[in-house]
Amino acid sequence: MCEFQNDQYHEIHIFAQRDGAEEGWLCLHGPEGHRQEIHMGEDLYRLLRFPLPDEGGYRLESRGVQIQQMYLTECEDLLERGIQFLHPETGQRLNLADWYDTPWREQYHFGPFINWINDPNGLCWYKGYYHLFFQANPFGQIWNDMYWGHAVSKDLVHWTHMPYALEPQPVLWRDPLRKGGAFSGSAVAEEDQIHLYLTRHDGPQEDCSDTLEWQTEAFCADGIHITNETDLIREKPEGASFDFRDPKAIEVDGTWYLVLGGCLDGIPAILLYEKQEDGSWQYQGPLLEEHHPGIRTFECPDFFPLDGKFAAIGAWMCYRDEASRCQMTRCYIGDFKEKKLQVSAQQWMDFGSNFYAAQTFEHQGRRIAIGWVSDQYEEHWNRKNGANGSFALPRELSIQKGRLFMKPVEECYQLLGEQIFWAENTGKIPYTRIPGNCFYSKVLLAGDGDFRILLAKDGEDSLSLVRRDGITSIVSTKEEIRQVQFPSDVKAVREIEIFMDRRMAEIFLNRGEGAGTKLFYQNGMDGCLEAEFADGDLIELEVREVESIWR
Repeated sequence: MCEFQNDQYHEIHIFAQRDGAEEGWLCLHGPEGHRQEIHMGEDLYRLLRFPLPDEGGYRLESRGVQIQQMYLTECEDLLERGIQFLHPETGQRLNLADWYDTPWREQYHFGPFINWINDPNGLCWYKGYYHLFFQANPFGQIWNDMYWGHAVSKDLVHWTHMPYALEPQPVLWRDPLRKGGAFSGSAVAEEDQIHLYLTRHDGPQEDCSDTLEWQTEAFCADGIHITNETDLIREKPEGASFDFRDPKAIEVDGTWYLVLGGCLDGIPAILLYEKQEDGSWQYQGPLLEEHHPGIRTFECPDFFPLDGKFAAIGAWMCYRDEASRCQMTRCYIGDFKEKKLQVSAQQWMDFGSNFYAAQTFEHQGRRIAIGWVSDQYEEHWNRKNGANGSFALPRELSIQKGRLFMKPVEECYQLLGEQIFWAENTGKIPYTRIPGNCFYSKVLLAGDGDFRILLAKDGEDSLSLVRRDGITSIVSTKEEIRQVQFPSDVKAVREIEIFMDRRMAEIFLNRGEGAGTKLFYQNGMDGCLEAEFADGDLIELEVREVESIWR
């Protein structure tokens, strides 16, 4: 029996999926004897919304459906209070600190309540809150028709779950031969509303010439509900493939531009649009093209001014580099002239390659990026109540020495707790067990000698940061990626910061000159650290606890 108290919330949202051929239905019994029924009809899945008009206890019955997740929502202080997740079988209120506390869930990186997420969307600051929208499949731990999830934060670190903000088109709810939904997009925060741009996708399961992608715009005035979604750009440029998505808007010297990921006559390109006086968007040509072979298209492009230059970001879909790293994100730096980016330098955003589809926004003089920690190598462990996907720590961007630097935003360091150990001027750090496996380590080096820092173990497998013959790399012995190399391009490494968070390692070299993100699933709740350095190279090594953001 599923029973719950509404506790001053005025709606319950239920993600229901038909269980077999039988038509499913749900019935909600209220405290004043009110009865509400919703029938699934031909829908295979659906987000159901029941109003809760009376204060008190409710009882939920269902037949022919599986409830994947449900939560209470709609109250006077929802931005502050957040939604309340309920156990789908009992209706019990769930404590997020306990819910997330498993070996395969991050504790201080944001992740979904359950199931799949991918690209960050709609990043902005609006009326006292940072907003993080994101791609999500609430029904399983694999990609499927896309919803937009939503969370808010006052400090970029502690996040509060909001109700899901966008749904797939209704035609997709009942057609298993098609896929699509609300694909990626961006936000522009105005004084009295958030202006949202996104892609809608509808097509067969295998992408082909029948696949349709078009751009829409929508609005969010209260920081919670998205309304008035209308078509914006439906016509593709001549020569463009069906990959035509992920709009990102930016103002440059009083002119509004929008970039899209695409492919022109077989060449991956970031497409540039300019806003006209009548509010329409006119195609200006490719901002840049990428002639490197093996890329299907650009995804999730971004474009912004930074430290006297301009930077463009694009994710390389289906690409595998010479080290066998898969689907990485590229950054281009140059000058914006005659509506082209004249590229003078380029680099990978993350040498660990579990970092994709990064999006940036600007607030109070900082350009901040958040990237999807993606399972590109099918390493995910599907566990009950688990999640596939999370987000890297927010990174502050700058251009130094002609390249992109990315360091954790200062707010991340408020999570650092008690010191676990500290060492200096030694060549060897003995194996140390770290309860909880959520820790931060800072390493200062004097020279360029070889080193090895063990970051995690799972049975006979290990994850390490290694320097050999002048190359600093992440090394994992997991079977899925044993043959993949993860080298950085940073030559002289003098400072290393390591954020270890259960299944994820996030590494920063020289205050952001290089960054590497790597997944490493483990069965146990304890972490470890062990290290060896060339004689005279280690100045100092510190390890500290990191607090959970859910407690």
